Amino acid sequence: MASDDHDPADADRLARRYLDLWQNQLASLASDQALTDQIARLFAAANAQVASVLQMAQGAQHAASSTGSPAAAASPGHGVDDVGELRKRVEALEARLAQLESHLKPQLESKGGGT
Repeated sequence: MASDDHDPADADRLARRYLDLWQNQLASLASDQALTDQIARLFAAANAQVASVLQMAQGAQHAASSTGSPAAAASPGHGVDDVGELRKRVEALEARLAQLESHLKPQLESKGGGT
């Protein structure tokens, strides 16, 4: 087991050495033109995929949201019963019209314009 008597200077030296190695490694990779071209193509492909996914997500969002006017509300009537109600009203109007005509008929006949 390691002892608890660690020198802070040793830890600092180890950290500096670690960072220096990484810096040297990255500098070597950056100087390799073939590798940088390959990494650039990799990132371009990844960017295209991300853009494609974003477009699909936006398309799905727009398809889910309505851009036109809202749908018309259902009529307040009772469907088929409305036709029956309309027939009753027309019959009532015809009866009233017949009653009015019956009152006017004697007046029209007295003026000589009867049927």
